[in-house]
Amino acid sequence: MSNARRLLLEFETEEVGIRARDNKKMRKALVRAFSDPSEIVRERALIAAIDLGDPSIVTDIRAPLDDDNADVRVAAAQALAWYHQPRTIPALIHGLKDSNTWVRSHCALGLSKLLHGPIWARIPGEDIDIIHTDFPEMDEDDIRKFLHKLELSEEAVDQFVMWKSAKFEIEIDESILIKETEGKPIILAAAMTEAAEPVRDSGLSEEVETILSELPDEVRASLPSEDLRRLTPTTARELVTSLTAKEPKKKAVRVKRVKKVRKKKKKPLAREQLIEKIPSEVRETVSEDVLESLSTDELEALVAVTPEVEEAEPTVEEPKKKKQKKESVEALPPIDEEKVEDLRWQQFADKYGEEKANLLITVSPEMLEGIPQEQIADIDIGTLKSLVQALEPR
Repeated sequence: MSNARRLLLEFETEEVGIRARDNKKMRKALVRAFSDPSEIVRERALIAAIDLGDPSIVTDIRAPLDDDNADVRVAAAQALAWYHQPRTIPALIHGLKDSNTWVRSHCALGLSKLLHGPIWARIPGEDIDIIHTDFPEMDEDDIRKFLHKLELSEEAVDQFVMWKSAKFEIEIDESILIKETEGKPIILAAAMTEAAEPVRDSGLSEEVETILSELPDEVRASLPSEDLRRLTPTTARELVTSLTAKEPKKKAVRVKRVKKVRKKKKKPLAREQLIEKIPSEVRETVSEDVLESLSTDELEALVAVTPEVEEAEPTVEEPKKKKQKKESVEALPPIDEEKVEDLRWQQFADKYGEEKANLLITVSPEMLEGIPQEQIADIDIGTLKSLVQALEPR
């Protein structure tokens, strides 16, 4: 991928235009991008052509005005209008017949700068056809009468007739660009200390401008003007809504209560009753200080560590089964405890996330058997830390 194409895909159009001023290789890459397979690259290359600041680029922009993609044609029309060179007049007149409103608008603006007088966007289509087909069967006097009828100024009529006689192959005039750029007002240094009003796009409708005014100035300033000009009231509202939507509130630590283990609703037990119900093998591992610091919810979770299972009556075959189990265990290859721990941590991480996995891996599997998975998933990190601390062997 060429450097120019990469920058255009990253929307660094100004950077491409600036580099192309002094770098012939970058300029050639910019012109090639006008016919790039990607419509995004083509559109942004034409925007970069404005940042190039070289009126001679208009000779390469004529073809994109017939692009299949409307956004590309809009960018081409905008670039041609910005440079307002007399040799672009045939292309701009051609653009007045485009199906896209913005293409017609930019072409009309460009013609207004070159040929003063009429509102070019309102000239009837049949008159545009006459101009575009080079005034069939009309001599110079008829052409002048026709242009006067369209309300072109006397000076504009003279210029048009002169340019037409040269087939609009007019030498590129850089003084027009210099006059355009140097005619901009200079911001005084003292004014920089005052809060400046954000620049508004004159091409926006009043309704769209009102909707966009709801955005903070710094957000509005970050939006590309060429994208803003395509907004309708509906899409402008969608944009403002998406940019001003509040982020969802983060879950507070130790706020969410642990769900009770029992499915049926029962009267909550007092702390003393819960402590009595803690299995003896678990109770022995918990110090009095830790026990006193546990909340009622944490005590309930601790009670649920070992499920209540009735002991089965020993049978005559039990010793034989134990012996067979022992023999089968001895026959197995040695277990890689490190791999088992890694697998166990990964299972925890997949179910509950890495932060909880780091805590749960420190608790023996036997201790966790009595806690339902949904309860572990819902428990907050603070409560889980307290529970794990309570289950640590002494």
